[in-house]
Amino acid sequence: MKIENTTDKNKDDKSLLNDFQKKAIDEALDNIEKGKVLFHDEVVEETKKRFPHLFNRVN
Repeated sequence: MKIENTTDKNKDDKSLLNDFQKKAIDEALDNIEKGKVLFHDEVVEETKKRFPHLFNRVN
């Protein structure tokens, strides 16, 4: 899955992505297709293990 190149007529459109952003999105889409993803709950669990002091704070 790749982001399609835009035509020159849209060259001045400030909402277009730059090459770095397009590449980052393409890499993310490739990772999704390859199953290289983590669920939100997995990330939260790992973060709590690594940084418990950030989750046990009292206001």
